[in-house]
Amino acid sequence: MSSERRLACGSSGSRTAGLLLALLAALVAGCTTAARAPGTAEAVDQPPTEAIVEYREAVRVDPNSAAAHAGLGNALFNQGELEGALAEFREASRLQPTSVGLWIQLAQVYERMGREEDALHSLEKGLEVDPGNAGVLNQMGWLCATAQNPTVRDPAKAIAYAKRAVEASNASDPNLLDTLAEAYYANQEFDEAIKTAERALEIAPESGALHRQLEKFREAKATESDR
Repeated sequence: MSSERRLACGSSGSRTAGLLLALLAALVAGCTTAARAPGTAEAVDQPPTEAIVEYREAVRVDPNSAAAHAGLGNALFNQGELEGALAEFREASRLQPTSVGLWIQLAQVYERMGREEDALHSLEKGLEVDPGNAGVLNQMGWLCATAQNPTVRDPAKAIAYAKRAVEASNASDPNLLDTLAEAYYANQEFDEAIKTAERALEIAPESGALHRQLEKFREAKATESDR
């Protein structure tokens, strides 16, 4: 895990910023999750606008801190300030190009902006860093399955990426299984989509999103059967 220079803690704001940076340290070092949106600093129940102010101060104190830029980018993203978020994540990934987590976050901002080719390029950078990273593979699978841009959308590749992500996690993460189910759906393999969604729900039976996905797949199969 790389070391980020610590901020001076001479004020309560700096202490809070230091805590937020600590929460991001694992992500910036390259640890990832299966989430499809940048992680947040909500663990400390901080209002988004306050987080922006404190991360701006963190960047001012240490402009070479990838975690500070990522934290500011994250806070801006949560406020819908996508251009600002993009600039911060680009700077963070420039400062620490070996962080898989930063490439994933950068890709997620590009996706939200509708820049799917740029998102794919960012994920490819992450895959260069760690070819077996489940988080990158999952994100690539989702993007290839759902992209609006025909040059990015590739349902066959979506299945390949999603399967690798599921295998890397020993099929224990419902989010990764959901991506694989979506990839099957994109390929009109509705039986496999349903089966995979049911596996995801066995792990997370209370997930409303997974239930909605399963219903979508079942409706698609029923529509196909009626033709």
